[in-house]
Amino acid sequence: MSVEPMAFVTMVRGDHEMLSRWITHYAALVPDRQALHVFLHGHDERLLEMAKGCSVNVLPFDPSGRGFEDARRNLFFGMVRVLRGYYRHVICVDTDEFLAIDPDLGVTLADYLDGQDFESSALSPVGFDVVQRCSVETEDADMTRPLLAQRSYGFADGVYSKPCIFRRSPRRGTQHMIRNEPWNIDPNLTLFHFRFFDRAYGQRVSRQRAALVAQFDESGAEHNIGTWRDRTAAMERVLTQMDSETPADFDAAARDAFCERQMHNHRTHGRLVWRDARHGPYCIPQRFKGLL
Repeated sequence: MSVEPMAFVTMVRGDHEMLSRWITHYAALVPDRQALHVFLHGHDERLLEMAKGCSVNVLPFDPSGRGFEDARRNLFFGMVRVLRGYYRHVICVDTDEFLAIDPDLGVTLADYLDGQDFESSALSPVGFDVVQRCSVETEDADMTRPLLAQRSYGFADGVYSKPCIFRRSPRRGTQHMIRNEPWNIDPNLTLFHFRFFDRAYGQRVSRQRAALVAQFDESGAEHNIGTWRDRTAAMERVLTQMDSETPADFDAAARDAFCERQMHNHRTHGRLVWRDARHGPYCIPQRFKGLL
């Protein structure tokens, strides 16, 4: 049986702007959009139209939010198990996460991954949380233009150095950390995360998420998505930190030191050390400008 190089998997509810960019970015990395597996959390005609040509499934939406995170983790890990029979690499990312190979290497992502050996069931990229520096990046982001042509700063973050490039389904873990396996972070791969890259966009998404959490709370169910509750306040704290410090260059030395520190913490403690996961702020290397 012929095995295709890569499949990309995501799950989305309501985030039309970012899904459009997600499809555009990852469609350029595969021979056919059918390799993009998009799960809609609830029926959405606009998202269905946007994802035409992709492999789309509509999941039932539970208004109680019960078991939300567990169900999403099981979906991703289960899809790895299914798709690995048809693709050499299965990559599971959120719609605001964009995987990129260092452009200086001059190779495709698929060819690069084919040549990598790693001990764990999944390989992790360097997580980089793109954050608006409001004092100098004064304009709202234009979602029709490359985002890294408009944003130049952020934080290296172990939370987004997540095991997302799979060669087998893990036995235990979450979307941010696999348990009882080595943590392999590849410095040539970067996962750019666009949660707080733009205040106006962040405010729009925060209102949507807060309304959903309020609906879940009203049902009385244990939904375990508390990070959505204070999203606006969290964004303002991050934007303030970005503007209160001088960003350093995220050069090879800073990148490699960040990777080694995260992996050392994991070897020492057996888990992601959240209090030491975020470093910076940094300037995004110039070679990535306009790439996404």
